[in-house]
This record gives sequence, structure tokens and C-alpha cells, in this order.
Amino acid sequence: MKKFILGLSLGLAIACSTVVFASDSIEALLFPASFEINSSNIGLNNDYKVLNVDGHAYVPIRFIAEYLGATIDYDAESQKIFVKNKILDLTDPDYKGISVGNLILTRDGNNTKVTGQLKMEGVGNTKNTIAASLFFYNDKSEKIGDIAINGNDFGVESQTFVLEGSGDFRAYSAVNLHISAVNNQIIPGTPSIVYENTKYNFTLRLPKSWEGKFDVEERVGESEAWPDSYNFIDKANKGYGGVIFTITIWTKEDWIKNGPSLIVVGQIYKIGEDGDKVFTLAPPGDVEYNPHDEMLKAEFFSMYDHINTIKTTFKLKN
Repeated sequence: MKKFILGLSLGLAIACSTVVFASDSIEALLFPASFEINSSNIGLNNDYKVLNVDGHAYVPIRFIAEYLGATIDYDAESQKIFVKNKILDLTDPDYKGISVGNLILTRDGNNTKVTGQLKMEGVGNTKNTIAASLFFYNDKSEKIGDIAINGNDFGVESQTFVLEGSGDFRAYSAVNLHISAVNNQIIPGTPSIVYENTKYNFTLRLPKSWEGKFDVEERVGESEAWPDSYNFIDKANKGYGGVIFTITIWTKEDWIKNGPSLIVVGQIYKIGEDGDKVFTLAPPGDVEYNPHDEMLKAEFFSMYDHINTIKTTFKLKN
């Protein structure tokens, strides 16, 4: 797949905006500058110019962002420029070696444009064909949008893609990556089992590979600071805690009061609500496995890696 180059022109957006001048005019001169980025000499093409305004150099942000390996886009509705250049940390737990990240979602008419990056590990300079999907969810674990990633030019270097999905799902709460084929080899779906909680009337889908390997322990809350919760525990690491994740059930009032501060200080995700109840999922804050046993450590993380997928399977029973 050819690298998608964004067609957005920030100049057009600025031209359509209200321009306010601090004085009668602003004088800008072309600035004859060249660039060295990460020890490589980079020349400007005819699409970009550098300006000198009052002794300050104004550089095209898209030019700099792309050569630094970042994604960039402009959302006209919010009048905001987005630049992302982080580690690609979104993976499919059932297919290792492919990661996605630096997602930027902007409005495009009735659709959502998704700009992101994908790379593969351990493939050298070879190019690979990939079929994948990104699924976007709100904080009630309802799917609100998706895009399909298809191409034959993916490798060890991050590859930028720009795709569109139907509807407006910019305000997503969670996103899952699913790899469906690599180099024309179909990746089968992962079988699952259902965990059912009859007290609070919800279900979760867990990988079938977890069967017989986990326990669920209820902790009855004693105050608003300690509401009812359920620890999902790796049996093999139970002597060291073994908690893979915790489902907590809050009253809506308590969540409104405590939720914002908890989100700031640690990973906690709202996954659903039912009347006055709010359900959240959180990974453990401490080491919960035997750090001296590589096999037990690997077992724990093989289960832990599924958290991102599991949290979007939350369903309330009718």
C-alpha cells in the first residue's frame, strides 16, 4: 500500500478563518533556510516555504512533523492542529509483532478520518500484506465506529495510513486492533468463554485459553472509597497476588465524585452503566506475578495482554 499523504491544506483553513491583526499589516519575507533533522539533510520542496516574520522563522508544521515520524492533522470543527509521535502501543493480543498508534481522529463531513501508523517487528526490509481492523467503543462498551486497514507495503518502519469510517466517533473511549490476515494467510478468530455475574447482571467474554486458569474473587465494599469489586486472578501467580484486572461497581454519585481524580492518577476505564451503577475496569497497580520465575511471568502477561479487548466485551443482560 502506498503511503497515504494527507491532502489537508492548513493554508486553506486559515484563509477561510477570521484574521485579526495587531497592527495595520504583517510583513513576511521568504527565509532561505535548509534543514538537518536527526543528522539527515532535508530539502524543502515546492509545497513548503519558510517565512521570516519580525525576525522569527515560521516553519511548515506538516513538513517538520512528517520528517520526525509523527502523524499530523487539522480538525476544522475544533480549529485544532493535532501532532502525535508516541510509541505504537496498540496490539492484537492474538497476533504478536504488529502494532498501531499515533491515532488522530478528525471530522470529515458525516465521516471520521483516522490518521495513524502501523509497523511490524522482525521483518527487515521486506514488505508485507496486512488486513486489519480498528474498532472504536464508547464508555458503555458500545461499538461506535470502525475502519479497515488493507495494504501490501507494511514493514519494520512505521507506515502512515489515512482512512475514513462512517459516522462521528472522535469521542471514543477504547479502541481494539484485530489482525485478520498477514501475507494472505487468514488469522483465525480466537475462541472465547463467557463470564457471567448474576449479582450485577453483566457478562464478559474471556479468551478460551483462560479456561481453568483464573479465579474471580468478590470484595464487598465497606464505603464509597471501597465499593464492591471483583478481582480476576491468574491462579498460577496467586501466591504473588495474581490480579489481572478488577471490575468495580460504583454508585453514579460516588463515580462523579471520585472518578475524575482516579482517572488522572492511574489507569481506570469506565466500561458501562446501569441506572445508578457505574462499572469500571482497572489493571493492577502493583507487581502481581512471580518476578523470579520467567514461565510464571510469561503466563501472567499472556493473560494481561487481553485486558484491552476484554474491557470492550462488557454487556448488561436484559
